[in-house]
Amino acid sequence: MKKFLASGLFSRIIITMFIFSLLTAGVDFSAQCAELSEKVLRLHILANSDSQQDQEIKLKLRDSLLEHSEELLGCPLSKSDAAQYAGKNKDKIEKFLNSELKALGADYTASCEITHMYFNTREYGESTMPAGFYDALRIKLGEAEGKNWWCVLFPPICLSGAVEEKEVFTDEEEQLLDGGEEYEIGFKIVELYDYIRSIFNSED
Repeated sequence: MKKFLASGLFSRIIITMFIFSLLTAGVDFSAQCAELSEKVLRLHILANSDSQQDQEIKLKLRDSLLEHSEELLGCPLSKSDAAQYAGKNKDKIEKFLNSELKALGADYTASCEITHMYFNTREYGESTMPAGFYDALRIKLGEAEGKNWWCVLFPPICLSGAVEEKEVFTDEEEQLLDGGEEYEIGFKIVELYDYIRSIFNSED
């Protein structure tokens, strides 16, 4: 018995059981996070590069976009409304962004799209958005090879709007968003679960 406990086979069994328990916990928590992500529209801005100038341009463009958010993004009452409004106003948003870029002296243009993309766990103020796939208004500046900036368009966490978080999320989801360190391990498990799932999906 002692030989078995000290064997590599026993170690592998323990590790396998540990990973299985993590994945089991990850499935449940991931499902809760996925339900939350269905109610959210993110904003994702990719800078042209990591140069100081391009990063400053990204932030100035962000400020201008948020300042004119009602004109460009409306005051939607649901996530689907927010996505549809942004999609319909894509040309108007790009025209505004490119006008701002020209005024800032940038030698590149902007493009935007509504896309479904993966985000790692991110903190915004006192709220924590769990990792997962979200619909997002993604704005690419020039080569889009620099550090990104993000926020939540709906519910309007990073701008004013007609809807409050508590009108969109359940009490459980609000607790998850505001839980902070209490859910830190759960967020890490979800990221691990998503990573392992992506490996298996890539082999299909």
